[in-house]
Amino acid sequence: MAPSADPAVAIRESVAVTRLDHVRAVRLRGPDARRALDRLCAGTLRLRDGQVQHVLLLDEEARCFADAYALCDDEDYELLADGPDQAALLEHIARHVPPGGDMEIEDRSASHAVLGIDGPFAWELLSRLAGVEVIGLPYLTFFHAEEWTCARAGRTGEYGYLLSVPLAHAEEVLARALEVGEPLDAARGTVESLDQCALENFFFNVRREGREPVTPIELQLQWRVAYAKDAVGLERLRRHRAAGVRSRLTCLVAEQVVGPGDVVRRDAATVGRVVSAGWSAARGDCVALALLDPAWAHSGIRGFAVDHGGASVAARSVSPPTLNNRSLFVSPQLHSYATRSGIEFPPLARP
Repeated sequence: MAPSADPAVAIRESVAVTRLDHVRAVRLRGPDARRALDRLCAGTLRLRDGQVQHVLLLDEEARCFADAYALCDDEDYELLADGPDQAALLEHIARHVPPGGDMEIEDRSASHAVLGIDGPFAWELLSRLAGVEVIGLPYLTFFHAEEWTCARAGRTGEYGYLLSVPLAHAEEVLARALEVGEPLDAARGTVESLDQCALENFFFNVRREGREPVTPIELQLQWRVAYAKDAVGLERLRRHRAAGVRSRLTCLVAEQVVGPGDVVRRDAATVGRVVSAGWSAARGDCVALALLDPAWAHSGIRGFAVDHGGASVAARSVSPPTLNNRSLFVSPQLHSYATRSGIEFPPLARP
């Protein structure tokens, strides 16, 4: 595989480096920063210094506002948020922090950019940038290196890292990462390739299915919600749960291309609609997410038909992830990209 190869393939087989300009950064400083962050997050905040937590921010209607990573840096807290633009994120935070608090909101996107390093050998590229010590970095922790911060996190199913670097040096760091990654066949990634990999692994995408007029209940995100706490959108979500739910997000695989808005049928009856989809080069079919009637929102069901472009496309529901991610079989302590031929990988596509 050459460095100019499909970045989605690079994420699956080697490593890709991506500039994540859609990820917004905000830092909360001051004695009341933790209390403010807890008010913004739908789930229980469990963060100690040096740790990262995947958090969900809701709006007043209990819809998904942002999908974010929260970093605890001594007594400061940084949000790396996907979903809203920077102005909307700053306004949302300012509007919902507890009144009378002692806290400063810093717009980190004005000074820093976020880069992503993803792939089964992402750790090897990072070790060439920051030293071999980073190989042992636990999942959902971070460290500071020179002028940038590196968090181990990601939404591709492979090893992943998020680098927050000074804006003026972002392209320089990206170019340096690709340079040291040449022996690893590193590719420059795209947001689209990351989104496809997230789709194949059932990672929530706030810019796709997250824009639907539904709540975390339908999107199968209740594991990121703490109903007993007082946070933005939770009172509305409690009422919605009590009223009952009419659909649930389900993973489908289809023999041909399908797309958002396509109707899903079973035995000629309409049972839902597709809200996100993408052709999987790794599988050789189309992976889709559909909001289905609860009676049909289960894995292992065959016989679905998706209406796409005047044709009926056969589909079935599956239990994600749809791939045997390579990172599950790569050990930084034992393997390297140069010796990858000695790793016993199962077939990439799961049945």
